[in-house]
Amino acid sequence: MNTPGDEPSAMLTVTLTGEDVLPGSGDQEPFLTMSARSGDVTYFVGRNGSGKSRAGRALASKTPEARLLSTDRLTGVMGFQPQGWGHTPKDFQGLPLDAASRPHIRQASEKVGSAAEHYFALREKPEVLLRVAAFLRKALNRDIELRETSGYLDPYIRMGSVSYSLLRDEGHGLRELVSLLAATYSDDWRLLVVDEPELHLHPAMLRLWLGELNKVCEVTGNSAVVITHEPAAITPKTVDDLRSLWLFQPGGRPSRLSDFIDKEQERGVEGSLLQNPGLVSQLVFAPRPVLVEGILDVAALSVAMGRTQPAEVVAQTELIDCGGSGGVALWFNIASRAGLNFKAIADLDACLDSQVQAVMDRRSDVTQRYRVDLAIEPAKTHVLLRPLIEEMRKEGVSSNPKSRAVWLSSSVPVGTGHESRRAKLLEIWRDAGLWLHSQGTLESVLGTETKSREAVQSAASKPGPIDEVASWAAFVLDPKGDVFELLGAAVERIAQAIQVAQRLNPDAEFSAPVGSSVDTDGQLVHVTPTENGRHRITVKVPQAFAGYYVEFDRTTPPVDMTLLPPVRADE
Repeated sequence: MNTPGDEPSAMLTVTLTGEDVLPGSGDQEPFLTMSARSGDVTYFVGRNGSGKSRAGRALASKTPEARLLSTDRLTGVMGFQPQGWGHTPKDFQGLPLDAASRPHIRQASEKVGSAAEHYFALREKPEVLLRVAAFLRKALNRDIELRETSGYLDPYIRMGSVSYSLLRDEGHGLRELVSLLAATYSDDWRLLVVDEPELHLHPAMLRLWLGELNKVCEVTGNSAVVITHEPAAITPKTVDDLRSLWLFQPGGRPSRLSDFIDKEQERGVEGSLLQNPGLVSQLVFAPRPVLVEGILDVAALSVAMGRTQPAEVVAQTELIDCGGSGGVALWFNIASRAGLNFKAIADLDACLDSQVQAVMDRRSDVTQRYRVDLAIEPAKTHVLLRPLIEEMRKEGVSSNPKSRAVWLSSSVPVGTGHESRRAKLLEIWRDAGLWLHSQGTLESVLGTETKSREAVQSAASKPGPIDEVASWAAFVLDPKGDVFELLGAAVERIAQAIQVAQRLNPDAEFSAPVGSSVDTDGQLVHVTPTENGRHRITVKVPQAFAGYYVEFDRTTPPVDMTLLPPVRADE
């Protein structure tokens, strides 16, 4: 292993196939190839169901000297008793110390990621106990002491003259912290995989633990993988840090965020991270991030959204300060290549920025619209803007982007085709996820010339053009369309079950669903016989679709079983 000061070298390379991550899929294509250098701490981030935990378990199982702490780790240090339908807590004396139990505890810890093995490290490895105790004393002003009662290991927490059992009387948070620390300080792993270390932990404790993990990895040359949903865990400062950040997305293969950063973009990325240290966390953890030029945009749009949008919409819309139009272009490009769901907002002069133009010209949806809507060839932004630039020259407009943006916002001649060309550019870019203020600047949208947080917040507190921007940027998860689609499939299934029953008994009439799911189907729909062997299925719930119906007989094909809206009384 490397010692501090050695050059980082590839220490651990593991390739996982789709089958490794999702057994039974038969997918033998590579899913992830991770090369961890000495001392690396790698982060897996992404939505639920994207394969992070499965990939972490697979990495641990395929790596010699790996240790796993799963999300179920505390079940190994708590007592439960079976009830047939599940488990309930029972009196718990501690972890058994008898020779027969010890191998089973070790096996369970290795197989399912239980924390029990790491609690034994407190007893069997004095250095681990000393370091855990020192951390707890420094961070929480608590002491830990080991007790063994009636053949059980029963760690206690002491606060002054008061002491109590860690495993029986303490909350989950301190149990989690002791588990994480004991695992970190143990010397029996080459790779430590920790799934959601933030469970039950205060963010400050999480950051302190991550600091210890990083120090241990640097000193020993070991590697760790942290699977997390906690923004406080991700604090990249350099592009090199982003090489250790793997982004998982449902239905796809994971990729490192650094894979979407070109060499010439690295300085810009690091400048952005210096200016806004939370940028990457916001980008990868937000339900739908919105890239903006600066803090004044964040201030104004936050006020406008708070005034015009429901609280749940505001909570789901993350405004990210990118530090100017160049920063918006930079992260627009990175987020596009990474396949993230996002939007961006910039001043009108951004359309004259070569970086922004290059980003948009790389998008096939944009260039296709240039060709189809404007007959532009080659389909490039500078070609679209050329007649407008030439008109500016005729009118003596300065080549300064701000001056040109002012002209574009208010002085484009009417009746020359230039106005429609400008409008079409804004429409195409808006449809591609980039809103440019047609009024020129944020201050123009707000009707204020003062560039201060107080001024823009005051202006945004009143109705105006900013409301249109806020409405466009606001994000809400609306599954109504998917509910209707799934409801239609359920109604079709119920109708087909009745058709099968009709074929067995052509004269039968049905006033309820048939089949094995009749009870739940009866809560979903009414079934009514009409005439000549036909039946109507009418939706009862969800309330939003109550009254929707489909009529059919035993010969109706599935393609004709489309849910129809209720017939109004006046029709």
